[in-house]
Amino acid sequence: MFMKKILLSLLLLLLPASLAGQEISSGLIVSTNPSGARVILDGDVTIDGLSPIGFPAELQGKYKMTIREDGFETFRKTLFLSPDNPMDLSFSLNSKTRFKATIRSLIIPGWGQMYSGRTGKGLIFTILAAGATGYYFMTDNDFSEKLDDYDRVNFQYNHATTETEKTSLYSLLGKTKQEAYDAENKRAIAIGGMIGIWGINLIDALFFFPKKNGDGPVKSLTIKPDPEQGGAQIVFSYRF
Repeated sequence: MFMKKILLSLLLLLLPASLAGQEISSGLIVSTNPSGARVILDGDVTIDGLSPIGFPAELQGKYKMTIREDGFETFRKTLFLSPDNPMDLSFSLNSKTRFKATIRSLIIPGWGQMYSGRTGKGLIFTILAAGATGYYFMTDNDFSEKLDDYDRVNFQYNHATTETEKTSLYSLLGKTKQEAYDAENKRAIAIGGMIGIWGINLIDALFFFPKKNGDGPVKSLTIKPDPEQGGAQIVFSYRF
């Protein structure tokens, strides 16, 4: 298996020289709409290139194919390749939309931003929402405890049989009532924070959806078809 990987890798490196001036012998041809999408084959070896692209006929076995393009949803498919079974595949990629981003952000704050390629902002919204939700549960639990304390003291006060008992419980009743009131205010602030984060997150997903996602950094080996010269080109690229 190790030697097979080495041989396939050497084959890929020698493609431009061996195929110059002649047609590519492809076992798998992949085209996409739009063209220029990045096609990644991951199996015994990992190869990626820009569509339309022909992959070597020598590839054999189970491969996972991933197609990515800025502004479009990632496409994934499992293929079983064999030299005796050439394939010519064409795929139309689905565009990412602000509606899909908004629905995702409605479910989980930040998910819509990550979907549209703004991972950093999405993580910020997710962390803020998680923090606000955690704070709400803390304040809600504290309010429940403080309210129980107030109800207990209030019950004792209302069922006191002597003025001495009522007098001793009166100050405690006022204290527990104030504590329950303060805890309720904290819970209201937590609820407001949750609503605010969800709302801003939805507005951002809906109205600030990118018209075109920016290119992220890519450092890879890319095989590009060269119809004018014949064969293919291998390009090492790094976007910044």
